[in-house]
Amino acid sequence: MVCSGDQVRLNCGCGGYHLIGWVNIDANPKVAADRHLELPPIPYDDGSVTEIFAGHMLEHLTRNDAAEFLRECYRVLEPGGKLCLVTPDTHEIMRRWIEGDLGLMQFPHNVWWKIDNLETINRLFLYSTVQDSPHLWAWDADTLTTVMTIAGFEGLHEIDRYDDTRLGSGAWYQVGIEGVKPCAS
Repeated sequence: MVCSGDQVRLNCGCGGYHLIGWVNIDANPKVAADRHLELPPIPYDDGSVTEIFAGHMLEHLTRNDAAEFLRECYRVLEPGGKLCLVTPDTHEIMRRWIEGDLGLMQFPHNVWWKIDNLETINRLFLYSTVQDSPHLWAWDADTLTTVMTIAGFEGLHEIDRYDDTRLGSGAWYQVGIEGVKPCAS
């Protein structure tokens, strides 16, 4: 629960997926966004943001920049403010690959990939060379929980990877962790 009044919600790394009622931010000037910013830092005042959603953004940062981004999220969120991070789920991707249970994936729209070898997994998930901005780090539920805990977030829980309303589409290959900045006593 948010502990104060005004609602400022940031959709960081929005790409082509905009959330209505949110400030949609992306570094790519070719993307239609409300603000074009390279994150971190987050140019908002301390405690001025209600909620931050970063869907498939964190994996495009180095490990150090991801940690800095989380520190910035904590700084700009008001007490009780929410942070939700969604990334490819490296654990689930590799588990399915080892078990031979990956099947097909669509990316981008109407382009289908048979995920049956490490080359394809690298191209789509681990390094994501099929995008303008490649992946620089791999995440799963445990690593996201760890970095969010280190940054000071509490009440951490996994979101529904298929039905969360903030997701552009539900998918087996993603994981989302949500937490809150503690309210001051």
